[in-house]
Amino acid sequence: MRRNTKIVGGILLVAILLVAVGYAAITNVTLNIDGTAKSEWNPDNFKVELIGEPQTSGDGTTTATIDNQDKTQGTMNVSGLNAKGQTAIATYTVKNQSTDISADLTADATSSNKEYFEVICSLEKTTLKAQEETTL
Repeated sequence: MRRNTKIVGGILLVAILLVAVGYAAITNVTLNIDGTAKSEWNPDNFKVELIGEPQTSGDGTTTATIDNQDKTQGTMNVSGLNAKGQTAIATYTVKNQSTDISADLTADATSSNKEYFEVICSLEKTTLKAQEETTL
């Protein structure tokens, strides 16, 4: 009788394991979550601006200034260029004033005399970490 109890107990144990494995296989569900995330930047924490005094070089007379109201704007005035191949250069320092946000930069230059002058604008680095500087 003891032997039959062991066999019946073994069969019950196997049956319980099969039910448990079957239940685990049925309840294993993969979840897919679709959605979007939205965030807005804090303008007080994101400031990239021109700093210091711009440096000038090249032919003719060049002056360069930074707008006091909008430190993302600079102006370069050139006079005295009169021959093909002459150049005038203004170099600005750009700083990411943020304490913890990196900035991806682009720069655009316009000219009031596109017929005679080509204006080229380039950045030394296009990504600035917090408090990092580059030249424009």
